[in-house]
Amino acid sequence: MRKNYDSGLAGIAVMALVLMALPGPAAARIQCQGNFQISKYGPIATPYCEEEQIARVAQSYGWKVTASEVHNNPLKKVYVCQILGGDNRLKGSCAGYGPENYAPGR
Repeated sequence: MRKNYDSGLAGIAVMALVLMALPGPAAARIQCQGNFQISKYGPIATPYCEEEQIARVAQSYGWKVTASEVHNNPLKKVYVCQILGGDNRLKGSCAGYGPENYAPGR
């Protein structure tokens, strides 16, 4: 019985070493440059990168907004765009929500 127990511990130790030696997950993170996702075929306009841009611009104004909030809460995107939509960096990202679309008299 003791022999089986020792071989079981050795097997677990070997398995732990093998798992530590395996490479981590591939870097499959989306690369954005402004409103565009960088792919091997060139830049592609995507809503994901537009929302990343919205969060970056809001953060540059000192707002405590994360890209995750903008991705997961459509009202956060609308709010940021209505307030900061006049910024040239948000012209493509906030096309439908900019101040010129909801307050034409100003």
